[in-house]
Amino acid sequence: MDGAAGNRTRAFRGEWGVSIMPDPIGSPLVKIPKTPAAGNGAEGHRRRLRERFLRNRLNGFQEYEILELLLTFAVARRDVKPIAREALRRFGSLTALLDASGAKLLEVPGFGPASVVLVKLIRAVGDYYLEQPLRNCDVIENRPAVLRYLRSKLGGGSKETLMVLYLGSRNRLLDRQIYPGTVDRSGIYIREVVEHAVLCHATGVVIAHNHPSGMCTPSPEDRELTRRLDRALKALGLTLFDHFIVTRCAAISILGTDD
Repeated sequence: MDGAAGNRTRAFRGEWGVSIMPDPIGSPLVKIPKTPAAGNGAEGHRRRLRERFLRNRLNGFQEYEILELLLTFAVARRDVKPIAREALRRFGSLTALLDASGAKLLEVPGFGPASVVLVKLIRAVGDYYLEQPLRNCDVIENRPAVLRYLRSKLGGGSKETLMVLYLGSRNRLLDRQIYPGTVDRSGIYIREVVEHAVLCHATGVVIAHNHPSGMCTPSPEDRELTRRLDRALKALGLTLFDHFIVTRCAAISILGTDD
């Protein structure tokens, strides 16, 4: 790779080596080819939205326009702006919509199965993007990346959910498991967590759960679960590295300091 190309590539790379800059002006991708139905007003608007995104990414987009752009890939040959506006009116924000269940999404007029699949796919791809670097780095030394992933995965949940990250050599992510509910099934969780840690040859675990209330204050049950799991893991020579409580916007460590 020549020097200019190398500099250009480095300039376009983000935290995990993924291109994050808009496509250069004049790039073939900036201009969306017209379709046979381009004379249709809705089709012309769709094309302009996509071209605008390629030029500027989401800079200057309203939330309804982001959803509108997404829906153009699931709803054919119709104006999707009313659908996007109504969906955001019901859920209050694009973030809340992305966290909503499929059943709730289907209650929005104009939202069909294809739209639900698209929204769920976008949400899952986002989580996948945040998870993969954890498989190639020291999880304990990259706390901000871990918390971004945990907040994305659990923070918007409407029910308490426990997630366990199983770590192996050099504290890299080996596996992760999700268990619905937390407090009243703590005994079951401890057994399942320990058994799976042994099964996947983990050397330690990080656990996290969400508080749908939006408050990160640990309860007595949270602290008791932490103590019992720590004892069970230590009996097998394994380590409980941390226990986080997360919401969409914040996280605290029961074993350490706030974030």
